[in-house]
Amino acid sequence: MSLADLASLASSVAVVVSLLFLGLQIRQSNRNQRSLMQQGRSARNVELLSRLSDPRVSDVISRAGNGETLTDQDCFVLYSYMTSVFWSYEEDFFQFHLGMLDPKSWASDGTVLRRLLGNPAYRAVWRFARGGIGDEYRSFLDGLAAESRHNVPPNLPNTLRQYIAEEREALQRSQDVRP
Repeated sequence: MSLADLASLASSVAVVVSLLFLGLQIRQSNRNQRSLMQQGRSARNVELLSRLSDPRVSDVISRAGNGETLTDQDCFVLYSYMTSVFWSYEEDFFQFHLGMLDPKSWASDGTVLRRLLGNPAYRAVWRFARGGIGDEYRSFLDGLAAESRHNVPPNLPNTLRQYIAEEREALQRSQDVRP
C-alpha cells in the first residue's frame, strides 16, 4: 500500500468520523430545540392559567358559563382571554404538524381544546374569532366544536369542591384506621 493509498484511507475515515459527529450534533440540537419548544409551550399555558387568577377575568368567565348577562366590557374581557387560548394552541397545532411537537403533547392539547369547546361561551367566542385563524387550524377547531357541542361542560368550582371533600374524607378515614 502506497503512501497515497494510506492518505486516502485516512481521509475517508476522517470524513466518516466527521459525519458521525455531525449526526450526533444534529440529534442533540433537535433534542435541545424540542426542549425549548416544550418550555415555551409550558410557559404559555402557565401564563393563560395565571390570567384566570385576575378576579375580573375569572368573574366574567364564571358568569358567562352560568348564562348570566354580560356587559360590553365583559364581552371584551371574555373575547380577549378565550381567543388568546385559541391562538396559543394554534402554535402547538402547527408545531405538531411540522413534526416538532411530541404526539402525546398534542393529544393532551386536543383533550383540553375539546373540553374547552364543550363550554358554550368558548364556542361562541370561537364563532366570532374563527375568521382570523388559518384554514387548517380553523377546520380542526370547527370539528372539535361540532363534536363537543353536546358535551356538558364541567363546572370547575363545583368539581374542585367535590374533589376536595372526597380527599378530606379519604384523609379522615385513613386517620381513623391508624392505631
